[in-house]
Amino acid sequence: MATKSILALAALGAAVTLAGGCGADAGEPEATAHPTPAAASGAGMPAPEVELGTRGTALGTVLTDGAGFTLYRFDEDTPTEIHCTGPCAEIWPPSIGTPHGDGHLPGTLGTMTRPDGAAQATYDGSPLYRFAKDTAPGQTTGDGVKGTWHVVTVDAAHG
Repeated sequence: MATKSILALAALGAAVTLAGGCGADAGEPEATAHPTPAAASGAGMPAPEVELGTRGTALGTVLTDGAGFTLYRFDEDTPTEIHCTGPCAEIWPPSIGTPHGDGHLPGTLGTMTRPDGAAQATYDGSPLYRFAKDTAPGQTTGDGVKGTWHVVTVDAAHG
């Protein structure tokens, strides 16, 4: 009987940890986690292509993925290290693959290697993520979450 209680407490602790991951506030409904592409791509396999585009929003022109969903950057990432992993990457799925655009994107496209070995798309050196709570193209509900998540804006005058 004690073993069942310990297992139940462990499961509860794991659920609380997952809900409290990067960007989820305790008072917000739990995000619907999209499968993390990093787990599917695996190290050593060719990286898929990530189609990038733009969309006008109330926040300005933002970078989007091929399905029109807004892409975000995380302030805690650095030019050499990705910090959104584990439960964080379930709420903020990384854009896995090599980015390409239609030639009209003014920023620099690239990739960074995630801790699991997968290539994550970058724009102007920032790793790119979606937000699991954005349920339709053009939504920007992740902007400002925890003060560390921001839409990636695209400035046509950028050079």
